[in-house]
Amino acid sequence: MKNKIIASIALLLGLTTFSCENVYLDTNPTASIDANAAYSTTKNAAAAINGIYRSFIVRYLSSQGHSGHPAMMIILDHMGEDLVIGTTAASWHVGETRWTAHRSDVNTMAQFPYEMYYRIIGNANIGIANIDKSVGPQADKNTLKGEALALRAFGYFNLVQLYGKRYDATKKPNSQLGVPLVLEPTTTGLPRNTVEEVYAQINKDLSDAAALLSVNRVNKSHINLNVVKGLQARVALVQQDWANAAKYAAEARSGYAPMTAAMYVDGFQDITNSEWMWGFDHLEDQTEYFGGYHSYISCNYNSTVIRTYPKVINNLLYKQIAATDVRSKMWVETPTTANSIVPPGGVRPKFLNQKFRLPGTPSTSAMGDVPYMRAAEMYLIEAEAKARLNDAAGAAKVLKDLVVTRDPNYVQSVKTGTDLIDEILVQRRIELWGEGHRFFDLKRTNAALNRNGTNAIASVALLFDVAPGDVRWEFLIPRREIDANPAIVQNPL
Repeated sequence: MKNKIIASIALLLGLTTFSCENVYLDTNPTASIDANAAYSTTKNAAAAINGIYRSFIVRYLSSQGHSGHPAMMIILDHMGEDLVIGTTAASWHVGETRWTAHRSDVNTMAQFPYEMYYRIIGNANIGIANIDKSVGPQADKNTLKGEALALRAFGYFNLVQLYGKRYDATKKPNSQLGVPLVLEPTTTGLPRNTVEEVYAQINKDLSDAAALLSVNRVNKSHINLNVVKGLQARVALVQQDWANAAKYAAEARSGYAPMTAAMYVDGFQDITNSEWMWGFDHLEDQTEYFGGYHSYISCNYNSTVIRTYPKVINNLLYKQIAATDVRSKMWVETPTTANSIVPPGGVRPKFLNQKFRLPGTPSTSAMGDVPYMRAAEMYLIEAEAKARLNDAAGAAKVLKDLVVTRDPNYVQSVKTGTDLIDEILVQRRIELWGEGHRFFDLKRTNAALNRNGTNAIASVALLFDVAPGDVRWEFLIPRREIDANPAIVQNPL
């Protein structure tokens, strides 16, 4: 890994005093960073940890369509079947939709997530190694170290799902190749660890973080104990550890109530929403303009993307939403000037997205907050896990507790077994549309990609079927890493 992807993991300092340009990004190698100064006090350390959060949303590889983790959220839904490009005018994220971009080792999509998540990991490693030496209150040290541990776990959780084969609980230990575990500041190339080893480290980091953090925090842009438990629930779900998935999900959402129907139609752009557990709080000096999340996912930002090829929902999925469900208003089957919002000159394809909407018509600002984690997801994890544990009554009750807040006419399910799991997964697809879960959900459940019979445009999508276990479910290791690190090996081509 001795290349710029890993070697230029930068120590990102304070995020409140920098402009939206890339001047805040220190591209010096970690080996040359004065970590002692950056972590000399807990105040300095807090600025360094803030910088890690900031690295979630910066533009990578000078690519407008690859502005950090929010871009990955959109891309991973493009790679599923539910978020559909609405017209043939599309230019951004077409290769991702066709599953070609991530299968070229010189493409941006091979390098972008690899560089981004390892940058998060590398900077977290600096914090973990140095925070205990900082001068300041022990409580502050605990919080900062807990955040760094959770951020490292978050980075590895994304990397192993992208570049490794799916975790299979029936085949422990999962000896298939995952990603290199870099656990201290270094520029030395390392071999790939197994998927089992990577998940063991993720779980250890999250457990250690949970022991250091509390539910208290200044704002939702930072990780607290609820978010750690939410990450533990996600990891347990992927590992098919149903008991822990249900347990952590229930604990994670404690104190977070489902949003009201009125809040649901408010545009999904405000982190103060009672249901949001973690997200990007979009400040004026941190905007990515045409590279931002809402520049690609909203219905009314005045960008070329939104005007010419807005996002639409899979028509087959939309038809499963009850008319009495507030979520049916998040897309419009037959949009008109009276029932849908678009920027001036914007097209209105069928099943048009209205879920994500910025203030103003049209909006001239991409200043929307980004939802990294919501309580609704925790209800759905708990319900799915209980259903897979054959606790049909418990699963149905949790599912109803969520869905009835969206549809007052919803009646608690009496389904059992696979039928109940399928109902929960449909609710998950509806609820989390556009928030970055679909590709990972297909992969973890060993399901096929199937766009047949949907409103996916053939000339845009090209690809309609990918079988479970196909090599295309793994991203290729970037060529720059292969060339620079003799210890690493490529995924099957």
